Amino acid sequence: MGDAIQKHILSDISQCKFFSILADETTDVSQTEQLSSSIWFVKDTKVHEEFLCFVPVSSTTGKDLASTILTQLSQLGLNLEHMRDQGYDGPSNMSGRYRGVHARLKELYPLTVYTPCCNRVLTLVISNSSQLPVIRNTMATISDICVFLSRSAQRASIFQDNVEREVSGSASSRQKLKIICATRWVERHDSIIIFVTLVPAVVSTLEDLQQKNMQVEVATKAATLLNSVQKCTDFNRGFGYATHFWYNPACFKTAAKERIGYICSGWARW
Repeated sequence: MGDAIQKHILSDISQCKFFSILADETTDVSQTEQLSSSIWFVKDTKVHEEFLCFVPVSSTTGKDLASTILTQLSQLGLNLEHMRDQGYDGPSNMSGRYRGVHARLKELYPLTVYTPCCNRVLTLVISNSSQLPVIRNTMATISDICVFLSRSAQRASIFQDNVEREVSGSASSRQKLKIICATRWVERHDSIIIFVTLVPAVVSTLEDLQQKNMQVEVATKAATLLNSVQKCTDFNRGFGYATHFWYNPACFKTAAKERIGYICSGWARW
């Protein structure tokens, strides 16, 4: 079945002539490094993206990955002279301007244009924007609060009671704060939205822990976090910026568009 599907895809590509290669490497559950290859092509004025194959690789250098991609495409019967674009993510072995996969393929096939992975670019956009001290410190405080309230069954129970009392409507079903992802900035969107919704319950829980908790360390930590939320000017400014950014799609798209243009222009100079 797999071979039949692959043959059908290759037949479509041969009829359309020109194509783009998309590739990424990852480690599977058996700890084997796999190179995933997909193809873009235009058929009947519509863009098609089709998966081709996984190829186990023992080396992830730009030279070896480029050789693997070219060998695999040749074995599948594709005319490499018709390759017009290549798309990868950001690591240097893929995007490096001298030794990366795209540089080695472009040296052999000059008509191939390198297009960076847009999801990767978007992650860089948000990550770069969030290096502003006021935003960075606010995100760190929110992360501390999420961890503090979720890492103890007692604190989680107090928080849940406050959510049920103070948060009405459909938001009451979101009784759990979502810990902010440390590596993927795009995934922080839900964490911020949930935190904004549950802020009244967060404040009440920190007040309860500060006033009633018999453990000095817990009460002190709760007081510190509560002070950050209620009285810290930087937190309130950063919180306002963050919520405006996440809740305003136009603002998000404008910032992303400007930053993506800057990053892509920098990559183009490579």
